[in-house]
Amino acid sequence: MKTKYIKKEKDYHLLSFEEWEKKYKPIHKSNGNIFFDTHSEKDLKFIKEFQNKNSILNCWTLVDGDDELYIDSGLRWINRMEYVITEIPRESKDILVQAEY
Repeated sequence: MKTKYIKKEKDYHLLSFEEWEKKYKPIHKSNGNIFFDTHSEKDLKFIKEFQNKNSILNCWTLVDGDDELYIDSGLRWINRMEYVITEIPRESKDILVQAEY
């Protein structure tokens, strides 16, 4: 797996995938995957119910950013690929995670 490094954007805290995974503990679906489909009614229902019981601070988006993939804090609509839900809520609203592919 290759890691593409992104530049730290203003006001964002930047983490490696390993740091993020260890700290926030992404929830695995029954198939072992951590990614929730942005077009699946079942996945979107789960995300909405989880968010209502917990917090938006547990929600993340895998984003296609031109030449790089990254996980951005929050539920994004533009360039979204998949959603991720974590057990541990983030303490900051602005975190970028280096995605590996």
